[in-house]
This record gives sequence, structure tokens and C-alpha cells, in this order.
Amino acid sequence: MNADMSNLPISAHPGSDVFVPPAYDQPHIYRQIEEILGEVTRVVSKVWPLQDYIALNPYSGIADRTFSDARAFLRVFSDCELLMPLQYYRSQYAQGHFTRADVRRAITECQQNGMTVRLSVDDVMDRLRASTSDESFHGQATTSNDRRPIRTIAELADQISPQGWSETITDELGKFCSAHYDQSQSTWSSPWKDLPFYQAWRSAALHDRNPEILGLTGFRRFVGRLPHTPSAALVKLLLHLQIPTALWESFLLCQAFQMPGWCAWAKSQDDAETQSDSEHLIGLLAARAAFEVALADVNNLRVRWDAMIAQQSATFHAPPRPAEDDTAVRMLLLRASEINHRDGILGQLTSNEPAERNRKLAQMVFCIDVRSERIRRNLESLSPEIETYGFAGFFGMPIEYVKLGQDCGNHHVPALIQPSLRLHEGLPAGVNGSESEIRAARQREGLWTRLWCSFQESAVSCFSFVETTGLLYSAKLLADSRSSKRRSGDEMQSATGPTLRGLHHQGWTTSRQADLAESMLRNLGLTDGFARLVVLCGHGSQTTNNPLAAGLDCGACGGHSGEPNARFAALLLNQTFVREILAERGIVIDNATLFLAAVHNTTTDRIEFFDLDSVPASHRGDVQELVNRTQLASENTRHERMPTVGSSSSAELQARAMDWSEVRPEWGLAGNAAFVVGPRELTRSINLDGRVFLHSYNHSADNDGSVLENIMTAPMVVAHWINMQYYASTVDNRHFGSGDKTIHNVVGGFGLLSGGGGDLMTGLPTQSIHDGTRHQHQPLRLEVIIAAPPAAIDRVLEKHPSIRELIDNQWLHLTAIDDGTCFRYAQADWCVVEVDRVTAATN
Repeated sequence: MNADMSNLPISAHPGSDVFVPPAYDQPHIYRQIEEILGEVTRVVSKVWPLQDYIALNPYSGIADRTFSDARAFLRVFSDCELLMPLQYYRSQYAQGHFTRADVRRAITECQQNGMTVRLSVDDVMDRLRASTSDESFHGQATTSNDRRPIRTIAELADQISPQGWSETITDELGKFCSAHYDQSQSTWSSPWKDLPFYQAWRSAALHDRNPEILGLTGFRRFVGRLPHTPSAALVKLLLHLQIPTALWESFLLCQAFQMPGWCAWAKSQDDAETQSDSEHLIGLLAARAAFEVALADVNNLRVRWDAMIAQQSATFHAPPRPAEDDTAVRMLLLRASEINHRDGILGQLTSNEPAERNRKLAQMVFCIDVRSERIRRNLESLSPEIETYGFAGFFGMPIEYVKLGQDCGNHHVPALIQPSLRLHEGLPAGVNGSESEIRAARQREGLWTRLWCSFQESAVSCFSFVETTGLLYSAKLLADSRSSKRRSGDEMQSATGPTLRGLHHQGWTTSRQADLAESMLRNLGLTDGFARLVVLCGHGSQTTNNPLAAGLDCGACGGHSGEPNARFAALLLNQTFVREILAERGIVIDNATLFLAAVHNTTTDRIEFFDLDSVPASHRGDVQELVNRTQLASENTRHERMPTVGSSSSAELQARAMDWSEVRPEWGLAGNAAFVVGPRELTRSINLDGRVFLHSYNHSADNDGSVLENIMTAPMVVAHWINMQYYASTVDNRHFGSGDKTIHNVVGGFGLLSGGGGDLMTGLPTQSIHDGTRHQHQPLRLEVIIAAPPAAIDRVLEKHPSIRELIDNQWLHLTAIDDGTCFRYAQADWCVVEVDRVTAATN
């Protein structure tokens, strides 16, 4: 390597072919590496497989730090960014998304949160005006970090050589991970799949000549001398590089953030395995460190670690440069944007009057998902006889749902809990048909699908398949694109569905089944005044050729449709024995009340009702009236959404669901920014633009605060995860997103690659947050607004320090509404928020 290295913390020296002896006689070093690896593992986030793809907070491992400190921490060893660039905020200011007054309030609120703010309003506005307003396609902050003190050997080598070792090492390890974790997608299986990760990699590396061809001479012999356990190998490798123990954690984190996707998957495997000695992530770090040491040895590179230590210290203590001043400005502008959105909501919430309490034709319970806001508002605008509620979309039913023809089922529960009962799909009593015939037909269909996919993916078919069937297959694709009207249809009834069979064998007695129903109703706040029709409306999406489809389904149902949960809950609540037990517990459901199940298709905004054949004659007219109104509400919702997706008609919007080439079938939860917990009277008739999670809650009926506690420790946390995933994918798509979905390829049946190799993709693709011209997601931290006295909220925070930590560290914000006055939580105190009240717009 011939380059000027005088300004780099690296130099070339004659190398040694002998390792520093392992420190087996120094057990404290092994205790130290275990502690360090525990910290590294905690910081790394995880990722779900495609079939259960749900939102995760990529910052969860650093939530014990304040938002601003977390950014500084990440940028010691990575190029991660937590803020949008100044140019973005100038564009936001020009569009009216915040004002000078919002900046003034941001400074005040940040000071109340314990932050030191040295900038005046004029300082911030001057810096904002001095920036350019040119927003790039991705519109995110540059992730280059010239002052980053900790770098990998490969990164340092790349500064003096054009070889591109950082990318090369990621590609080599990515190929191994793809094979090792393959879930029967590949025709050829790795012979070492059953070994622990590190042992499998070591065995494969002993036979793999590719690293040596790429320039790592003697790599196989080098690997053969490594210890047989990943922890011992890491100690040996770190000592060989002569890295001071003070830098071990930062160095290993630097390694992890060079391939955050595969590290996230490795951590997921560690979490999924029951044995405590699972070492997927540690094994991956050991394998990467081995490449680093081999690279250093082959090129006789030595790193001046003392310079890195000095630079790391300087990062925290040096006077701020203009770039750091920009960071403070951007932090304030983020808060100003959040305040603008919060106050816009509060000004409408606090001015709404309670609605009259009378018996309704229908009460419809939707998921808290932001996509429910539009359909709920449009339904209520059509008739005062329709009342809507917001509740977690699994409806409190912790089920694993096993479909006919399958041996095991999907978990239709939030990631925070495990299913506690197994439901089997079946035919209801009195329906003609045979379950065994349905099961056999589905198994045949599944077999042919697998065979067809295997043929398409096999090496022998690559050219012959295209040559012989390409024209015919193009006709099929064209037909798929034009068949949305035929295949999506109107509301359809499904003969099969969840049944109550087998529950007693699982220990679910009639009393326990009634417990489920009671818990749902009490947490929903619906214990009296039942309408003639109570509809539990889950939600799901409809897309084609979309590996990330689960990310558009119900997060509360584990990335699956809420249909089984809604149908099971309705079935349960229509049982006579359940109603009798509920009546003994003070919840009396009139015989005239019928529970129904439905599902909201968020891509087409159609609402499909289920099990209508079982509706008694006394209710059929009411049901038909409700179906008619939901169809009109669906059409109105589609017209409202048409401009956001660029559709010129309702039919065109619905056709996106079946278009295999459509990269933006819907916007999912883009735009999410707030979570309102309170009675519907607070938000009824207010246009919240599909940006707010809505959870029903009546504080006056929550005597012991248990309902509020459940909301703040479960749905609120899930909403925070969703918010943070959209936030992270927007501000730093390189590290926390998945790039351009048009070049995604499924790997191993569980994940995505960008192109043919490299790191595993995590987070959202750019097409989920950006329309090609501007952002469809405005990255704001979640604003939680709760209609309850601050003292009631304090009691929950005292019981759950981890929730309080999220708020204290500014990962989300909390506002209470009590008797029309708004209070903002700030470091265990409550500050009054002055709100300009406006009249809510009605439809």
C-alpha cells in the first residue's frame, strides 16, 4: 500500500506470524470480555423475519441515554444520524410546518427538560436562513462522519488502498450468513448448518479459497489457528491487534455497525433460542474480527490506538465546531416541528363538546392504527347512529391461529406477549362441506406452489425457463395487473373461520373464556350501553409481489391480519354462557345486541364482514344498512386518500392492491406522529389526516388505573416502536432502512438483500417514506396525549421505570389533558401548555 499515512492512526510495519499468546492465565480478561459483549449485544437492535415483519425500535438498546446523548454515542463508532439536515428544516419552515414562535417554545421546553441551550431564537433563524432549501431525493442527513474516532481496520485500509475491504468483508460474511440461516429457499444446503454460528463459519472458512483470491494470503491457515469458541477467539484477536481494553467495546460496536443488518438478524436468533449460551451475534463479531486481523497482518498494518483514544476523548470535550452548532440548531428545529403538530392537535381536542349518550345502531371497534382514523371519521360523518372505538387490533385475544392444511400457526399477538391459546380454523356447524377436503386441497396447492418456486429458483431453469416460458409468463403478469376488480370483489363471506373446538383441552374453561371477553370490554371501556350491532373490525393489507407485506398488516397481530382475532372475539361474545358469566360480573349485554366481525383492507379501504349467514332475521335489515354505510364511508375515504397516492380515481387506487409492479400500494403508517388516549368525544369530527393512533379510554370508569396502565405499557409502547422505525428509516435509511425496494431480493426465505449480496436490509424502503419528490413521512418523535389527571399518569410511571425513562430521555413526549387544561411532562414535573383553541372542522 503506497500512500501518505502521516495523518492516519495506522502505519505499515514488518509483521509477525506469531499470535500474542491467549490470556488463559488471566481469567479477569474473559470476565471483562463477557461484560463488554453483553453491552454490545444490548446496543444492537434486532429484526423480524419477513413472514412476521413488524416494527421495532432500532434505538431500544440506547434508550437509557437521552436522545441527544444517544446521537453522540453512536457517532463515536458509526456514521449513524438521528437528525434531518438543516436544508430539510428550511423546506419545512417554508411550508409552514413550524413558525418562529414554535422555535421560541422549543427553546423553553428543552430548557425545562434539563438541556443546556445557548442559542437564541435569532441565532436559530439566522442559521436556518443561511442554509439552502434544496431537498435531495432521499432528503436525509449525510451519514459521513469525518470526526468519528473509532474505525475498523478495513475502513482505515480503505483510506490508503482502493481495494474496498469494508465492502469485501461484508460481502464475504453476508454470503456465509445467507447460507447458514437459509430456510429451505436454497437448493443446496450448507453442510455446517447444524453447528453453532462461529463453529460453522470456522469450518467453512477452512475450505473457502475466496478470501485468499481476494488478497488475504494464508487465510485458511490463519483461521485454523483460531480458538474454537467465539469469546476466546475475540480475546485472542483483540490482544493480537494490541487494542487497549478501554477501546474493546467501541471497537466491537464499530464492527457491528459495519453490518447492522446481519448483526440484527444474529441477535434475533439469540433472542429466539431458549438456551442461555446462544452465540450468534458473538460468533459473527468473532468472524468479522478475524478478517480484520488477517487484513492487518497481510498488509503489515499497525494502528496507533493511543491516537484513537485521544480523539474519542476530544469528541466529547473539544469546543463545538460549526457542524456541532448545526446539531444544536437541528435539535431545536426538530422540537419546534413537534410542538407545531402537538399544539395543532391540542387546539382542537380541548374545544370539542361531549356527544349525547343514546343507543346507537352500531358500535364499531377499530385498531388504533393511524390508518383507521380516516375510515372512522368518515363512518361517523355519515350518521350519528354509528359510534367508533379504538383498541389494539388483536382485541385482547392472545391466539396462535392454525389454518386448515397447516401443522402450526401464526402468532396473532403483539411482540410483547406470547400466545396462550391455539385456535384451529374450521367450518361452523351446519355448513355444508368437508374440512378434510379443504385441508387436502390446500396441501396440494401448497405443494405445487413450492415446486413451482423451486423450479424458478433452480440453476437449470435460469435460461431455459425464460427462453421457453417468458412470453407466456409475461401474459400472466399482465393479467395479474389487470385483474384487481375480478379478484378483490365486494364484501365476501368466508365459510371457514376460527372455532371454539379444543379450548377445554387446553385448559380454557368457560370461566377463563369469559375472562378474555371481560378483559377486552373493560379495557375498551365498553361495559354498558351496547348497540344493536357491535362490530369488531380488524385490519389487513392487500399487496402483490411485496416481500414486506407483513409490515402493512396489523402490528398488534404480529404482522398478520386481524381477521381471526376479530372473528374469535365476536364468536366468544355471542355465546350464551359467556354473557351469563359476564352478567354475574356486572356487564349485562342485551339479547338484542349482536357482535359481528369485519376486517378493514387498508390498501383498498374496503370493509369486509364475516359470518353473515348466521345473522338472525331480526338483525338482517340493520346489518344491511350498516354494510351500505360502510361502503359509502369506504368510497369517501378512498377519495380522501387519492391525492396522497397519485390516483385519479377510486378504481385506480384499488387496482394498486393487485399491481405486481406497484412499489407504493399504500403509505402504511407514514406520517404517524401522535397517540391520543381518551374518549371519542375528544377527537370526533376532527380531521387528524391519518396521522394519529387513537385509543379509547374513559378515566372516570378506570377506578384503580389498571386500564391506563395496560394502555401505557402495551399499545403505547408498540406505537412508539412504529414511530421510531419510521423516524429512523427517514433520518438514516442507510443504517436503519432498506434502501430502494426495486432491487430487493429475498434471501433465505427470511430477509432481504439490496442486489445480490452484502448486508441484510432492515427497516423501511425509501418508497415507504418518500414519493420521489418529497417525504410522505415527517420524522417526529411520538406525542402521547392522555385524557387523565397528571397524578394518575404519575402512578403508572412510578410503577414502570422503563416507560418513564423513554419520556425523561425524550424518545417520546407526554401530554395530559385534565378538565380542559393541558400539561406537558418534563423531568417528573408537569408544565401547563398554553393552547390556542380552534373550532374543529366537521365533515
